Amino acid sequence: MIIYNPHSEKILSERLKEAEQLLVQIPAKYCFITGSFLHKEKYKDIDIFVVTRSKKEITLKNKKVKITTIDFNDLYSLFYHSVSKSCIAKNLLPQRPLKVTLSDYWQVINEAIPTLLNEKDKFHKNVRFLILYTEYFKTGEILDTFQLNEKINSFQDYNEVMEYVKRELPSIIRKYAKPSYVKRFFYTQAGYYKELREYAAQSFLYELTHKVARGIAHG
Repeated sequence: MIIYNPHSEKILSERLKEAEQLLVQIPAKYCFITGSFLHKEKYKDIDIFVVTRSKKEITLKNKKVKITTIDFNDLYSLFYHSVSKSCIAKNLLPQRPLKVTLSDYWQVINEAIPTLLNEKDKFHKNVRFLILYTEYFKTGEILDTFQLNEKINSFQDYNEVMEYVKRELPSIIRKYAKPSYVKRFFYTQAGYYKELREYAAQSFLYELTHKVARGIAHG
């Protein structure tokens, strides 16, 4: 069993044995447990991630276990680098260099904003990605699951999350993209959202694209 704990976060000692007992039941070399199960007395799910090329479904008798399969092609993703950063693993986990782009980030924003407005304060996986990506491009740090939960819990409601994106995105774009690309890309995006502004999500994205483009135009 391998313990990944770069920030020396408190892992409940009794959970180490439980984690090992669960991991040995997984028929794969690379698997790990992360999330609130390791740190909190009360938890909802036991999040187990399995790195495999197999398409066969993996199940355990424990009803609280939630198994997510990760393909080897996904080892470059920000998601994998985040969930594997602080965890209990059966074996030493495979590592690949992180590959993440502004286009990936913008796709996350496009998926997260409609979800956020539909589900309000029920923070869906897409919203977790939104905060994970924003913090990465803002600070250069990859949040692990413990840190990501802390960041999510710092928001009072969905409006604060939207204001956070509106506040951080322009400076992130200025930092990583050339002005000529930004103007071309975001004015094109604004034109697409303009036709759909009767919807709250598209209206927000329309204003967001304009804010970014105007910020670049005025330095």
